[in-house]
Amino acid sequence: MRRWPALIAAVLGLACGYGYTRYREPPPADAANGTAAVAAADASAARTSAASRTPRRSADPNAAAHPLRARAAGLPPPASVAASWSPLLDSLRERAENGDVAAAKEWLQRDARCFAMMPLTPDAGASLPTPGFLRATFGSRSRLAALDPDVLAAATSGDEAERRRRLGAAQQRLLEECRGYAPQPPQLRYALAEIAARLGSDKDFWRFIDEPPFSPGYSRDTEQALDWARRAPALVYERAVGGDAEAAYALGVAYAIDRSHELDAVGSHGLLAAAIQNDPLQAYRWLSVFLRSQPDPEQANRARALLNRMSTELSAEQRAAAERWSP
Repeated sequence: MRRWPALIAAVLGLACGYGYTRYREPPPADAANGTAAVAAADASAARTSAASRTPRRSADPNAAAHPLRARAAGLPPPASVAASWSPLLDSLRERAENGDVAAAKEWLQRDARCFAMMPLTPDAGASLPTPGFLRATFGSRSRLAALDPDVLAAATSGDEAERRRRLGAAQQRLLEECRGYAPQPPQLRYALAEIAARLGSDKDFWRFIDEPPFSPGYSRDTEQALDWARRAPALVYERAVGGDAEAAYALGVAYAIDRSHELDAVGSHGLLAAAIQNDPLQAYRWLSVFLRSQPDPEQANRARALLNRMSTELSAEQRAAAERWSP
């Protein structure tokens, strides 16, 4: 989590502080520079909007009136996406865009595996596993073992010779799976992750909130970071008004703190703090709702500590009303 605050403060702050909207009206044709027009057309052609393909959780006709929902409303129909390097991935994408959560998750896993394998393609005739593949498997920041069950199983093998044999076989399989791989548009990766969040399990949802599908070191992901800052609070709000105590806690924390590293505990969902402006009254309300559930003791202690911290910013009447408030 510590790698996020600098990116979030500099990039996501634009979304909530300056009213950034991902989809803007194009400039008049006679005012547009030719190069800019081509770039805008390319970006539009690569864009897939998960929100316009999947239903929202709330059926409330006035839902868009709430600021968190209004921020994510009004998205246009999805644009078509060009075929990828893999017919299998194209088939998974099409199924995912029609609401198949398993297909969305498999697409994301395969794309992530092949992206991780890009710098690990060996010279012809090289002995497998290559030193680079071993470093990628056992390095402190490795993702390969988490992305591929064969690599994880091989890496935990006790016998060194067997471990090398199994890792060599895993590398060979991944090289064949990813032959011809070309990085996919970040808009597409982001959209399929949102489909999984909306229609999948609680784990899928909170992965989208706590580990957004964009990379802090890539300027190409700036648009997705801004879009996440608009969508993520609305998604959490929808769950909170539906009675999800964890979502109520996440909103309360986000309204209470300024930066994600202020509450860096596991399960705090502190990253939302970068996308939601502080509001002591809203924080007091949502944390009070959370404490009326049967909360995890550790989370309850953090919630009470935040309530004590904010109590000086509210009058006694405001605190009393917030403690009775229901969404």
